Amino acid sequence: MNLTGSQRVAAIIAQLDPERAQRILRQFSENESVRVLFELARLPTLSEEEVRVVVAEFSQELGAYIQVHQGGLELAERFLKERLGPQRAAEVLVELKIASDDQPLAFLNTVEPAQIAGFLAEEHPQTVSLVISNIYPELAARVLEHLPQEKAADVVRRFASLATVPMETLSEVASILRNRMASMSAGVSTATSGGVPAAAAILNNVERGQDREILKLIEEHDPELAEQIRDEMFVFDDIVHLDDAAIQQFVRSVTLRTLALALKAANKELVEKIKKNSTERFLADLEEETQSLGAQLMSKVEAAQANVVKTVRGLIDDGTISVQRAGDELIA
Repeated sequence: MNLTGSQRVAAIIAQLDPERAQRILRQFSENESVRVLFELARLPTLSEEEVRVVVAEFSQELGAYIQVHQGGLELAERFLKERLGPQRAAEVLVELKIASDDQPLAFLNTVEPAQIAGFLAEEHPQTVSLVISNIYPELAARVLEHLPQEKAADVVRRFASLATVPMETLSEVASILRNRMASMSAGVSTATSGGVPAAAAILNNVERGQDREILKLIEEHDPELAEQIRDEMFVFDDIVHLDDAAIQQFVRSVTLRTLALALKAANKELVEKIKKNSTERFLADLEEETQSLGAQLMSKVEAAQANVVKTVRGLIDDGTISVQRAGDELIA
């Protein structure tokens, strides 16, 4: 017997005791409840085998649903990016990774940054980059501030290129630091890696101005790496976090065609924020330009977004606009 979706639900409900059936029906909307009860009232007589088939199919579908909707860092990363934007999401993910893995260097998260910098003063920049890859980004930023700028830049450059580190290496570094800080304790687990997003997360937390100085020094050694870090520090989706004055400034600084093309793949929140900070005349011109563009290749849209980000970064670097970072406080 071929049953409709509503009939199958009604057949499942019919197998439950009244209390459980009521609990389930209360989760439905009024229309859904009425439809199910309507089908339940006129459900044809089903054989035991037919009921078994319906229940078995339901169990199979439920199992597939549960299998698909599992947690994990990938799912957390997707939700964080949607909720906080790529920049803040990268910072939070680093913190989640460190917090969840019980790292050998986790004990440093409770140590003063000046003290950590002191213990690392004579260490090679590669060793320092390994250490800061295993502590919270905010703490790592404070440690960098206590290092000479030349060394800090070298550390960030190496950190951005850091790949997965063997556990033996990380454990050895942790052992050395534990011996120097005998009163501290440490855990054991796997190593975290550095990378461009994590390097950007740390630079997002250093004092304003110092991030630019460090990036300039990195650029002298590796211009491509410096640009990759800049891209991670501020991406197109982060524009929505600019204040109204900054939005108005950047809109005046890009061409109408570039903006119209970039907004073709923009999230609704950003589009609404731009509309809120634009005149009716400008919005009419923007709508006309958007209509004239028609369908566009995604590569062209992404190129336009990259141009917009470049413009915004330029405005940030010259101090025309500013970005509120995580942890910034508004003072009345």
